Amino acid sequence: MRVWKKIWGKINQESRFDNEPQRSVVLMRCIYLILLLYYSIFFIFMGAVSVADGKPFRFSWIAVISAVLTVLLFHLTYHQRIRRNLILYVIMELAWLTGFIYIFGWSCGAQQIMFVLLVLVYFFFYDALPQKAAFTVGLFLFRFTLFYYTLNHDPYSALEGNLSLILQVWSSMSFFTLMGVICGFFSSNIETADKTLVLYNQQLQKMASADPLTGIWNRRSMLTFLHGQMEQNPDRTFSVGMGDIDLFKRVNDNHGHDCGDAVLKWLTGSLQSRLEGVGQICRWGGEEFLVYFPDKNGDEATSFLLDFIMELSRTPFQWNGKDIPITMTFGVEEYDFREDLDTLIKQADEKLYIGKEGGRNQVVF
Repeated sequence: MRVWKKIWGKINQESRFDNEPQRSVVLMRCIYLILLLYYSIFFIFMGAVSVADGKPFRFSWIAVISAVLTVLLFHLTYHQRIRRNLILYVIMELAWLTGFIYIFGWSCGAQQIMFVLLVLVYFFFYDALPQKAAFTVGLFLFRFTLFYYTLNHDPYSALEGNLSLILQVWSSMSFFTLMGVICGFFSSNIETADKTLVLYNQQLQKMASADPLTGIWNRRSMLTFLHGQMEQNPDRTFSVGMGDIDLFKRVNDNHGHDCGDAVLKWLTGSLQSRLEGVGQICRWGGEEFLVYFPDKNGDEATSFLLDFIMELSRTPFQWNGKDIPITMTFGVEEYDFREDLDTLIKQADEKLYIGKEGGRNQVVF
C-alpha cells in the first residue's frame, strides 16, 4: 500500500509550469505507463517467437527502444510543458507505427494507435478547429499511405496464423485500454465542470432571487411568484400586507447600522417562522416587507398581522444588553379579482402610510 501511494504520488506530482492543467499531466503519465507495459509484453512475445525460430530476440530491439523513449517522455513530463511532450509522443508513436507495419504488416492491428492520437490532440490542444482539422487530414493521409504501401508490398517478416492473431488481440486490448483511460479522464473532467457550473448557476440564481442580508426573497422574486400564482390560479383569494419598521432610522442613528442589520434579521426570522404554512414574505426594500397570504381575505390577514405586532410589543429586541422596542405598521389589501397586482400592492402601500400618519404600530385594512 505504501509503495502504491508513493507511485501515485509521483504520477500525481504537479507540473513546475504555471497554468498547466494538472489532470492532463497525470493522464500523459498514465498513458506512458500503459505503453511501457505494452512494450514489455511485446518484448516478451517477440523474444518467445524469435527463440522458436532459432533467432533469439529478433525485432525485440524495437520494443527496447520504444520503452526507453517512453521512460524518457515520462521523465520529461516533470520538466517540460505538456504540449511539447504530447508532440514528441505523437512523433514517437507514428515512428513506431511505421516500423511496426513495415515489419509485420497491416493485419497486426497497430494502426489503431492513430485513434488514440486523434483523441489526444483534440482534447489536449487548445488550438483553433482548422488546425485540428488539418491534423486529422494529415493523420488520415498518413494512415492511407501506410495502407496503400501494405497493399503493394509484403511485410518484412510476416507472422503466421495464430501469432498474428495474438499480436492483433494484444494491440487491440492495449489501445482500447488507452482509449478507456483517456475518455475516462476527460468525461470526469466534463462531469466535474458540469457539476461546478450547475452549482455556480444555482448560487447565481439564489443571489439574484434572495435578499443578501436576510436570505428571504427579494422584490423581484416575490413579483415573479405572485404573477405566476395569479396566472395559475385566477380564482384564488389572497391578500397582501405591506409592512414597515417604525422609526428604523432612529435605530441606526442611535445604535449603529450593525444593530439595524441585526433587527432586520431578527424580524425576518420571527415573521417567517409565524408564516410557515400560512404565507410568504419578501424584503421589498430597506425596512419594508411584503407578505402574501394565499386563501385568506383581508380580515384574516389583518388578524394575523395584529397578533404579530402585539407579540413584537411584548418582545423587545436585545442589543448589547439593552432592550430596544421594535414596532411595525402594516397596510393590508385583499385581491378583488379586478385590479392588477401592481395596483393591489400600491393600495396596500397607501394604507401603510395611512397607518404611519395615524400613529404607527398598527394594521390598516
